[in-house]
Amino acid sequence: MSWLFGLNKGQPEPPPGLPEPPPPPPPAGGSSGGGDKPKDKWSNFDPTGLERAAQAAKELDKSRHAKEALELARMQEGTTQMEYQSKIKEYEAAVEQLKGDQIRIQAEERRKTLNEETKQHQARAQYQDKLARQRYEDQLRQQQLLNEENLRKQEESVQKQEAMRKVVHISRTCSFCLQEKISEDLRATLNAFLYRTGEQSNK
Repeated sequence: MSWLFGLNKGQPEPPPGLPEPPPPPPPAGGSSGGGDKPKDKWSNFDPTGLERAAQAAKELDKSRHAKEALELARMQEGTTQMEYQSKIKEYEAAVEQLKGDQIRIQAEERRKTLNEETKQHQARAQYQDKLARQRYEDQLRQQQLLNEENLRKQEESVQKQEAMRKVVHISRTCSFCLQEKISEDLRATLNAFLYRTGEQSNK
């Protein structure tokens, strides 16, 4: 720090970038011939040290502003990070919303598919039931026709049997009548013969 106050003039120059100090002022109250006067205690003072100190203070002040700027930059970066995090959260929320929508759509599609499958199953069941009822009705009709045919045949058989009984009865009746008639004729003939035979015996 000795270079700030002008001490050790033989030392190296101050760091680059600092302005060159102005030349020192001439000694007070002296002329060119005043070299014979005795020098006071300030005669060897170098004012460039103060100037260098002031310049250093400015640099320090700039450094404080730099710290403030750095702090501001950090705050801005924090704000940016917060905004970024907010965007990330919004994006994640949008992704979750999209996933939820996809799940809802898939569930709706599954529900529609299930409803359609249920309708098709019901339609097939109704069709199978209709076919079964038709087959049952056809079987009933066929059974009814068969029963009617059997009944008709039975009735025809009964009628034939009845007719046969009538024929037999008539035949028997006629035969009996014929036999009765023949017997009566025979008895009459026999009686007449016996009568004639008896009259001839009496004579």
